[in-house]
Amino acid sequence: MKKIIISILILLSIISFANPNVNKPWNYSFNPALMDYGTRNFIDVGGDVNLIFIQPIMNFGDLFKESLVIDFNNIYDNLNGNNLKLHLNADVMAYGKLHIWFASFAQTAEINTNSKIELPNDLIKLISYGNIDNGEIVDLEGEGVINSNIIFESSSYISLQGNNSIFGFAFTRFLPIGLLRGKINFENTNDIDNAQMNVNYNIDGNMYSSLKSLESLISNDYSGMPMEEDIINTFVEGSGLKFNVGYINKNGKWGFSINDIVIKPAEVKYDYTITATGSLSVDNLELITDIGTPVIEKSDDVLSRKYPEIDLDMPMNITFFKTFNLLFNPTPHIQYFLGKGLAWGINFDGNLLFIPFWLDLSNKIDYWSLNTGFGMNLHILDVNFSAESNATKLDNIFKFHNFSFKINFAAGI
Repeated sequence: MKKIIISILILLSIISFANPNVNKPWNYSFNPALMDYGTRNFIDVGGDVNLIFIQPIMNFGDLFKESLVIDFNNIYDNLNGNNLKLHLNADVMAYGKLHIWFASFAQTAEINTNSKIELPNDLIKLISYGNIDNGEIVDLEGEGVINSNIIFESSSYISLQGNNSIFGFAFTRFLPIGLLRGKINFENTNDIDNAQMNVNYNIDGNMYSSLKSLESLISNDYSGMPMEEDIINTFVEGSGLKFNVGYINKNGKWGFSINDIVIKPAEVKYDYTITATGSLSVDNLELITDIGTPVIEKSDDVLSRKYPEIDLDMPMNITFFKTFNLLFNPTPHIQYFLGKGLAWGINFDGNLLFIPFWLDLSNKIDYWSLNTGFGMNLHILDVNFSAESNATKLDNIFKFHNFSFKINFAAGI
């Protein structure tokens, strides 16, 4: 009987302290009105650090091992003739919020990086099985891709609260610090008669930027304005502007929003070419390597490019969520990206005394994600940690082959 009473008390505690207002992994970017949903009553400051690494090389458990063993044979077998794809996203955000009566004002500053690399399939074959095919030495070659975006954003939030509703608005200025568009070429040739094998590679591409002062990082001859001054001037004159609007019904605990409505694209004026070549040769069992140093040069021509150039660079999207008043507050949520597709998922969360916890399972169009975490919330101060598994197939989501980490911290009164 005692165990039953204790179990009931624990269950009632979970239900009583369950709070759908905080700690959802998609909170602020999903709907601007969520910026004012479940936060402190007067002043709130905080930040997020988010790292997402999608790759088939290591899993979550490998991070805690003394040594890491990579099975390239297994990696190559699972490629099915496709290139090896690696995705790395790293975001840092800081914010401050002031709540006065029925209105809240917030300011955020954020750097978003998004990198996608495709290594040629034949390169992985050479590493895993060598250049032998059906008992014969063959030549191998292939082409891959290396793309990366580094975007600075600053958002001004305004939210208005009624008895049963919250309206949220966000005006965001964005500035492309760097847009890398490049290719990776790989070639393996063999001279059987002279017992020679040659492996050559080259990387070439362009880095586009809104900043002229980016040249100061690659040249000792730069004599223009300092980078911090260039960022301020460019941010005022050449940054892009987008708009988000959201609504939340507090009693029904549902909401929708329209995000990334681009009013003005950012100006991209400067072009930097990037090249790197290298080789590896085996001649009569003697290994000769030549690892090329990347060469970065600034073009003298001033560009007239824009960002976003196409809608898929920053697609407008529509969101909806609904929280049900059940155990762990199940919250289905959807997000439709125009021209890209539908992302959807379900979130569970709650608070056990001062310990918030959550679990979110989502389909993010290109892959599945499982995000889970917990934290400590003392109202005046809270810290939250989450880990995420990513997989192209749902049945692999619990293996944590691909993962991400997120740390959120905030304080206020």
